[in-house]
Amino acid sequence: MRARSGHIKFDQKVKWKNLVPAFKPLFLKFLEETQQLPEDMENIDVLVEENLRDLRLNRKPEGYNREGAMRMIFPISSDVEFYIYGRGKTVEVARVTEQVSRVLQKYRLKHTIEWDKLQIFADKKD
Repeated sequence: MRARSGHIKFDQKVKWKNLVPAFKPLFLKFLEETQQLPEDMENIDVLVEENLRDLRLNRKPEGYNREGAMRMIFPISSDVEFYIYGRGKTVEVARVTEQVSRVLQKYRLKHTIEWDKLQIFADKKD
């Protein structure tokens, strides 16, 4: 499958705080699958803790919006959702999104995946 973005939308019953137990494994899986896991894990630990702090307070986290091949972005929205956006190989976005979805399934977080739903690409159909 070719996709520029994978959009993960959670069930209406899922709140931000429900992501707390799954966030670290989810985040590390994302970094591992996108080959963005640094050798110095201290920076990642700080980033994970900042995101967890928001989730514990039932707020939208920052995600991973650094320069790189892919990003994990939590859009400004009233819904509990996030998307994975890739600037490189479009095949990789689908694979990484599926791997992240598997982590969410392990934690029984009900969700769906939509492909290429980013507004920026809505007018640019290949």
